[in-house]
Order: sequence, then structure tokens, then C-alpha cells
Amino acid sequence: MKLWAAPQQPLPWAAAFTRWATNSPVAASGLALVLVALVATLDQATGYELRFAILYLVPIALATWAGGLRAGVAIVAVSSLFWLVSFGSTHPYKGDFFFYWEGVAMVVIDIAFVLLLARLRFALTRADERFVRVLEELHAAVYVADQDSGRILYANRSLARMIDTDPRTLSAEDLGKRFGLGEVTTESVLGEHKELIDAEFVSREVRDPMSGRWYQVQVVPIPWKSSRSVSVQVITDISEKKRAKALKQQHQDMLHQTARLAALAEIATSLAHEVNQPLMAIASYNDACLRLLAAPVFDKAQVVTALQRSREQALRAGRIIGRVRDFIRSKRPSPTHFDINALVRESLELLENQLEDSAVTAELSLSEGLPMTHADRTLLIQVIVNLVQNAIDAMDKSPPSSRRLGVSTAKAADGAIVVSIADQGEGIPEAISVRLYTPLFSTKSHGLGLGLSICRSVLEAHGGRIWHSTNPDGGCTFHFTLPPEID
Repeated sequence: MKLWAAPQQPLPWAAAFTRWATNSPVAASGLALVLVALVATLDQATGYELRFAILYLVPIALATWAGGLRAGVAIVAVSSLFWLVSFGSTHPYKGDFFFYWEGVAMVVIDIAFVLLLARLRFALTRADERFVRVLEELHAAVYVADQDSGRILYANRSLARMIDTDPRTLSAEDLGKRFGLGEVTTESVLGEHKELIDAEFVSREVRDPMSGRWYQVQVVPIPWKSSRSVSVQVITDISEKKRAKALKQQHQDMLHQTARLAALAEIATSLAHEVNQPLMAIASYNDACLRLLAAPVFDKAQVVTALQRSREQALRAGRIIGRVRDFIRSKRPSPTHFDINALVRESLELLENQLEDSAVTAELSLSEGLPMTHADRTLLIQVIVNLVQNAIDAMDKSPPSSRRLGVSTAKAADGAIVVSIADQGEGIPEAISVRLYTPLFSTKSHGLGLGLSICRSVLEAHGGRIWHSTNPDGGCTFHFTLPPEID
């Protein structure tokens, strides 16, 4: 996106004089009268030989620009009166006709000049009003910052609503720090004025820590009065867009989870169907044995046959369960050498959106110089992600200011690598602490009770272990270990 820039700037003194005339119409009209009197005096003093009357256009232009059409016509009338008085008795014409003809021609030219200048002034004013109104009605916040003085030269109403204060009470540095523009400098963004025609918006997404909302901030340099270094900042609220993106991601995760649950349900249904037949057969053979044993006289061989067939069905059920277990565990771990600190950072990057949406601040304390570990990266990422998600859920009811997640790595005395994930939630009651790693046990209404059980299985398969402890200031910390080398 490009922003048009004028090829050159007006002179500083001209711009300042124009602003003064526009903002002080009474003083400008007074100055115009003084100039009319000065021109008339010069005409009177020189006997109209130098024709200073042409200079009446200067006070006429000044009055028209400052006060509009009426002020310009008034100065025309005053200057015509002065011209009549100063030149009426000394004009060189043989008759009065040419004298009055010159006066009428001068008045007509002056009036035409006033009409054209007043129309130009009106058009520029309307253009400025339309431009300012467009900026005021924009949903995005727009402000112009003077990078040299740090002043806010212009700010629309959307910015005041966004920051809930008057932008004029703040500096460009204050707004820059709030919206992540502290590193933007005059040299890095503005450059030379000759390059302004090709200036492009520099865009970034930032999060307001005070409101928690997301904004897209666009910065572009523009030319300004007095050739100052000025930039336009456009701030657009994209919180809903970010929320929609997060919801889309959650929807995809939900679809994946539904697919996994559907596959699990299909496996469970197949298992129940396959195991049901041998179990029913075992029950039938047991009933037959009970009936034979209850009779006064029974055939021992029939009892032995029934028990043998019952045993065969029990073995059949065991084989069915073994096939299902082998199918589920068909994917073997693929161990590789990696740095545990890099794995922790990668895991947190996967949960970056969830951390931001839950207003959780992650604090890393990673020890340097840890030995490399040899394990399945995918399985260990799943372990860390599961424990971090549990920590986020544990702090759901905590105030946003105290939602801090601590992740640390260290080296134990026996050389093992220790990873700790601490939250500031409500903690884990002692009554359920002993059942925490039991399969199908969960403290969440939407949980399956498999997360910590899977974590323990993965870590024990790699030669590590997992446990938890209560934090002195509230919350819980989960720890797990990994050997530095696993054969």
C-alpha cells in the first residue's frame, strides 16, 4: 500500500503566514487596511507616476483569505476609495472619462480576483473538512506523530475511544510504547524527503497488555508543514479476527479429537464384539460343569472336557485383546538426539495462542550446558504439551495478573535431566493425589482421564519418571526426568 506524497514542500515562512492569517482573521484584516493606506500614501507621494495601485491586490488577497468574500469586497471598496482620493485630482488624463474607466476596470479586476480567491479558499476548506470527517468516522485509530518533538499533531476520535483518554495528553513515545512502536525511529522509518513518494506502510500485529486486545499497527512517513519528520500511525482492532482464527483452530482440534474418539469407540466396539463370544462360551461351559457336579452321579470325562473348552475360550479372548493391543502400539518410538531446552521452546510455541487467549505469562528458566537426551521427540512434546495444558486449565479461575506459568530445566545429582512445570492455580487436593496417574480418572468435566497416565507410560518407557509437588505460594508443580542417554 502506497501513500501519495507531494514532490516539494511550501516555504516555512509562507506556511506560517498562511496559518496565522487563517487563525487570526481580525488581525489579518487590520493588516490589510494598513497595507491599503501604505499603498495610497505611496501613490500620493509619487504623484501616481510609479502606479503603486497594482499593489492593492496584496491586502485584498490577505483579507479575502483570512475573512472570506465579504472581507475581500470590503477591502476592494476601501482601496478604490483611497485610489479615488489619492489620484482624483492629479491624474494625467485630459478628461474624466479615462480616469473613471481605469477605476471601473481596476474594481472589476479586483472583484474577479476576490471571487476566484474566495472560491479557492472555500474549496480547500471543504476538502479539508471532508478529509477530516473521513478520518473522524474511521473505525481504525489514526494519529500523526512528530518524530522530532514527540508531539501528537492530529488524532481522530477512534484513538481516544481505544485508549480511553485524551491523546493530546500523551506523547508519541507513550503511544509508541503501548502499541509496540518504541523501536521506530526517524532515521529507520522516515528517511529523506526525496524518498517519501515511494513510502510504504510498515505493518505489525501487537497486543495491548492493558486491555488484552490485538491490534494491527501500520506506520508510514508523510510530508508535513515546515518539512518536519512526521509519520502516520493507523491502528486497527483485529481482536475478533484473531479470535475467529483461534476458534477455527479449536474447531480443527475438536474435529481431530472427535476422529480419535470415533476410532477409539470403533476399536472398543470391535473388542467388545470379539471378546463377547468367548466370554459367553466360558459362561456356558461353567454352567455345564456346575450342572454335572450337582448330579448324584456324573461323568468325570465330561467335566474335564467342559473345563478344557472353557480354558480354550479364555485363551482365545486373551489373543483377541493381544491383537488389539499390538494394533494400537504398532507405532514404535523413533528416538533421536536433541536438546531438551529446544524441545521445551518448541512445545511452548505450539501453545502460544492458547497461552495468549488464557492471559497466561510463561516464564522460562532453562539451564545451560545440559547433556543431550536420546528419546522420541514427538512423544516428549506430547508430554510437555499435556502438562502445560493442565497448568493452563488449573489457572482458569485465577486472576489474570497471577496467571504465571513457570517452566524450568535442570540437571539432577545423578545426571538425569529434570523438567519442571509450575502453575499458580488451586493445587491438587491430597485426597485425589494418589489417583492422579490412574487411567480414566480425571478432575475435569471434559477430560478423559488419560493424559497423565499416557505421560507416565511414555516417560517410564524412556527410563524416566513423573511426580508432582505442592508450591508454597499456591499451585502445583509437575516434574519429570529423562536419562541423558538411553540405549
